[in-house]
Amino acid sequence: MKVVLTFAIAMLALTGCSALANDEASELKWFKTKEETIDHGIKEEKMKKEDIIGEVSENGETFVIYKKQLEEGLGVGVSSISEQDGKYAWYDPDQDVLVKNNKVKKYFSQINWGTTTQSGKSFTIYIGVSEDQSPIVKTSTSEVSPAIDKKTGIYFYIEPTK
Repeated sequence: MKVVLTFAIAMLALTGCSALANDEASELKWFKTKEETIDHGIKEEKMKKEDIIGEVSENGETFVIYKKQLEEGLGVGVSSISEQDGKYAWYDPDQDVLVKNNKVKKYFSQINWGTTTQSGKSFTIYIGVSEDQSPIVKTSTSEVSPAIDKKTGIYFYIEPTK
């Protein structure tokens, strides 16, 4: 009985400490400027400043789009910059997406997904790779010309969800 009780207490202590560590890791770090926030995001994402391929302002939110070298090939990450009380934080709720697989010669893709910013606003993100320097993105309401990184062919478009 003592062994079971000791084990149960140890498990409760371990899971409690683990939950506290997760809460601390998920807390946002706030900075005085957007630039400091982006520098922090670069460190968090383990990337270089040159990996940032775009910044999009939409519906009062700022998104940073960056390329990442993933195990399978070229990936893209999208994070938002939260603003609250004159301070800024890096917010990254989504996983990076693979846009170019190392094992596939021609990899034309358009990926889209819904995301929610830290402030609770919803958006649809469209990402893809194109050899065409003027790709077209088909959204649920129209066709648009996205921004494109000419070096990588990665294009991106972000729109508020209605």
